[in-house]
Order: sequence, then structure tokens, then C-alpha cells
Amino acid sequence: MNTVHPTPAAPAHRAQGFPLLHWFSAVSFVAVAVVSVALALVLARFVEGQMLRHDGELSRQFVQGIVDTQGVTRYFREGDAAGRHDTFAEFFGHIASMPDVLRANVYGMDGTVLWSSDESLVGRKLGENDELERALKGELVIERGEVTGRTPTKAEHRALGTPAGHFVENYLPVYESAAPPADQIGVVELYREPHGLNATLRSGTLLVWASALVSGLVLYLSTLGLVRKASRLMREQHDALVENEALALVGEIAASVAHSIRNPLASIRSGAELQKELGQVPPETAQETMEHVDRIEHLVRTLLTYTKDPSDVHGSADVAQTLKLARERFEPVFSAQGKQLELRLAGPLPPVHGESVLITQVVNSLIANALEATARGDTVVVSAERHGPAVQMEVADTGPGIEPERLADVFKPFHTTKAHGLGMGLALVRRTLERLGGAIELQSRPGLTRAIVRLPVAEG
Repeated sequence: MNTVHPTPAAPAHRAQGFPLLHWFSAVSFVAVAVVSVALALVLARFVEGQMLRHDGELSRQFVQGIVDTQGVTRYFREGDAAGRHDTFAEFFGHIASMPDVLRANVYGMDGTVLWSSDESLVGRKLGENDELERALKGELVIERGEVTGRTPTKAEHRALGTPAGHFVENYLPVYESAAPPADQIGVVELYREPHGLNATLRSGTLLVWASALVSGLVLYLSTLGLVRKASRLMREQHDALVENEALALVGEIAASVAHSIRNPLASIRSGAELQKELGQVPPETAQETMEHVDRIEHLVRTLLTYTKDPSDVHGSADVAQTLKLARERFEPVFSAQGKQLELRLAGPLPPVHGESVLITQVVNSLIANALEATARGDTVVVSAERHGPAVQMEVADTGPGIEPERLADVFKPFHTTKAHGLGMGLALVRRTLERLGGAIELQSRPGLTRAIVRLPVAEG
């Protein structure tokens, strides 16, 4: 078959083009990744904050309810003496022994420790504590962090040991009663390592991150798919535009050449007719000359109209007869070059849609390409059979084949490696078949190249 190379201008053109798809892939990946990570951080922080606040509010309501039920409100006003009352100490001792509670402190409104699970802190003011100051103003304060075992930054954290995991510290405002309005009487601090809450926060955070990353990946892949499709369509439209421009140029050249050919053809035919009448040559020779002239004239006239729509094509062609004539024409050439040409017809073939001269040109062009692509001893097989509403023709050769990267260019105008070729053979074949409502497919590997042509069966 006709082995073709892209023209030198093609790679240069591609190199100069803006790599839209590559840039979009990189930029969109970075953008989606940044947005997904930012969204995951915000959502994880929001979920954690809401769960901690809900947990803290439940703890505050629990403590406030027990304060009201046990009637220990009056002890908050006794200052550091409150811790010496058995009822007060017993109440908060139960709170300190709750699961996950590492330490409990009770503060008066002046910041004095009224009671603590660490007796050494009772009666002391523990220094500057922003969280405590905010809680003394009625704010529910929640702090969460990782237990690292480093030197504590707050006095109330001393002697806690080095538990693993994350701690939650709640500063719970306590009021005279749960029914508003009521005066604040103190603050209860619970320093906990809530295993259940930490596990829930970890699973919630993991879910948020997984959802954000999966959503970002889906968004990236779907957007990239659309852009790939748009890029492919743009490339196809660009290639089609280039091809149409090339074929338009070929059409103009063909029209110019046709006008120049027709006058000599008319002179040749007239000369053959005159020689036949004068008896200067055998009638058969003159008749053959006139038939060839008429065939060339018909071919030129037909090729000048190949840009018309398929609806403009009329008539039908006998594929079997066309292939047989092509074999008769090419067999002497194949034999002279030490090559073989085989014709295989699978049963009777119906006529196909299109003009016979166009089908002949398609067949001749494919066989000629196969002839040039093969070496002495190689074989070219031309076959045809019916496939449903179409007739499938195939021209297969045992030549070296076409490299996979060149297959995409073989149907482009002016792409050829022939020293004297224009690279229009396969381009015109495809254009002709499209006009006839057919198609062509080229498959190639070392030792076998197949040109598969499909033509619709003629109606009626």
C-alpha cells in the first residue's frame, strides 16, 4: 500500500500550536485539588466545631441540672470554704469520676478554685487563663487538642500524666437556676479524653475528606472528559478545514488541467475518426483509441464534480465486473514485476450505489498503491462480498505495512513519501467514497495491509 509520511510542515505547525489540553489538565487539576482540600478543611472544621459545641452544651445542661437537683447553688458563694462541705465535694466528686474525665475544677466568680479533683489546687487562683475569663462572662468555651506530654501551659493541667489521643476541655458556666434569667454563680471545668467522641470526630473528618476528594476527582474527570471531547472536535474540524482547502485547491487545478486536456483529446478523437474513415489504420485500433479518449473525457468530467453532495450521485455500478476489469488491466504489470494479483468474489454481488467510473477509480487507486508497496514475490488479494445493506471490498497486500503513527495521515491531501507523487490518491478515494455514501478503513501491520471499502447497495 501507499506508505505516507507527514509533510515537514505538519510537525512544525503542531509544535507552534498552544497545548490547550495539557495546560487545562494541569491547571484544572491544581485548581480542583486546591478547592477540594480547602473545602475539606472548612467542612471538617465546621463538623468538628458543631459536634464539640453540641457535646459541650449537653455537658453544661447535665452539670446545671445536677446543681439544681442537689441544691449546691449556695456553696458557690462561700468561696474556698465551699470545698470543705461534704455535699459539695461529694457532688463534684461524682462528676470527676465520670468516664473519660481526667480532671474537674470548680471556679467561683472571682476565678478561685472552689473544688478540684486535685486537692492541691483548691483555694488557689491559677493565673492568666483566657478560656476561664470568657467562661466567667457566660460563654461556653470548648478547646480540643492533642495530648503530647510536653510541659503544660496551664497550671490546672499539671500532674495529668501523658494520656494518648486528643483531649477536650470544657468550661461550663453555672447559674443559680436553669430557668432564665438567672445570675451566673461559677464555672465548672471538665478536662476529658472522650474516646467515643474522638472516634466519631475521626470518622466524620475522614468522611468529609473522602467526600471532598471523590467529588473533586469526579468533577476533574468529567470536566477533563468534556474538554478532551471539545479538543478532539476542534482538531477534527481543523483537519477537515485543511483537507477541504486542499481539495478545493485540487479541484481548481483539476478544472484548469481539464480545460487544457479536452482540446487535445478532441483532436485525438477527431484524428482517430478521420483515420478510420480513410482506412489508414485498422478500424479496431481507431475504435479503441476513440473509446480510451471517451473514457478519459468521462473521467475528467466526473472528477470535476466529486465535490457535490451524495444526493447528486445517480446510477449504479457492477462491482464484480469492475474488479474483473481491474484484474485484466493490472495482471500484466504484476507479472512483469514478479508479483501476484488474486481476485476472490464471494457469490453474486448486487450493484452498488454510484457511477461506474468512480468505483473504477477507487479500485484502480487502491490496487496501484498495493502494487507500489509490495516487492517481488509478494501477493495482492482483491476480494468482495455482501455485508447486509452494503458490499465490502478489500485490497490486501503482504508488503512491509504502514507504521501506526502514520495511519492517521494517510488520507490527508499532499501527504506522501513518493518521489513523484502528490499524495492525493487516498484522499480522493475517501472523498469519492464519502460522496457515494460509503467509507474506507485502513489496517496495517508488518506483512499485511488491508484497505476495506464499504459501499451501499443500490436501491431498486
